Amino acid sequence: MLIVAERINATRKPIREALERKDRDFFIQEAQKQEKAGANFIDINAGTEATKEVADLRWLVEIIQNEVNIPLCLDSANDQALEEALKVYTKEEVMINSFTAEESRMKAVLPIAQKYRAFVVGLAMGEGGIPQSVDDRMKLADTLVKAVDHYGVPREHLFIDPLVVPIGTDQNQGKLFLETLHAIPEKYPAVRTICGLSNISFGMPNRKLINRAFLALSVGYGLHAAIIDPLDVKLMSILYGSEALMGRDEFCMNYLTAFRSGCLND
Repeated sequence: MLIVAERINATRKPIREALERKDRDFFIQEAQKQEKAGANFIDINAGTEATKEVADLRWLVEIIQNEVNIPLCLDSANDQALEEALKVYTKEEVMINSFTAEESRMKAVLPIAQKYRAFVVGLAMGEGGIPQSVDDRMKLADTLVKAVDHYGVPREHLFIDPLVVPIGTDQNQGKLFLETLHAIPEKYPAVRTICGLSNISFGMPNRKLINRAFLALSVGYGLHAAIIDPLDVKLMSILYGSEALMGRDEFCMNYLTAFRSGCLND
């Protein structure tokens, strides 16, 4: 599974404060810690203020990209911020997070993804918000796939997020997500799936327990990528164990490597 490391997000107070003071060393250390913990992409969100996001996202890309060996995921709904950040981006791979099935968002983001040959996250959400059935979410998945085809973005570059809604608002949301997660690759084998995992536990006590259980279930249902905190050792341990059990870890090498390096925690 691909791990998109979520910690550099300006909605978090320590990140917002470090961004305001332009603490270069803080961000480099944060990115390197996440890479060392097993991340495959470093997600970067600079969206504290619309007037500052263009410059801030570009600045984060410039200081972080050469300090890690893995690519970045540019997390922004600001098309200008994405363009300016990608102008200075030098790595071969990049991910854009994200666009919805709304016509305006597809027109804004997909030409950028095509231009820079980026991976792109598509959300199963349209003009009416998040659908409350598998069939309706699949209709939006159809729209996302048709859109990348239209704009010349390879299906292999599309990650669809079926959208995680907190079970605290509706106990059926976890099941709905998992069933949609299973349906997407059955219909579109080239398309991969992704999610912001921790949304499932919002408003619940002992959130980490719910997140870990949900990760194990999501691996079983075929999730390809997760936006998570790789510094959560127990969560990562669940991931290694789940992938080994599901036959997604050849010769259990990832699990064994993590064990030998002391990265597993029971």
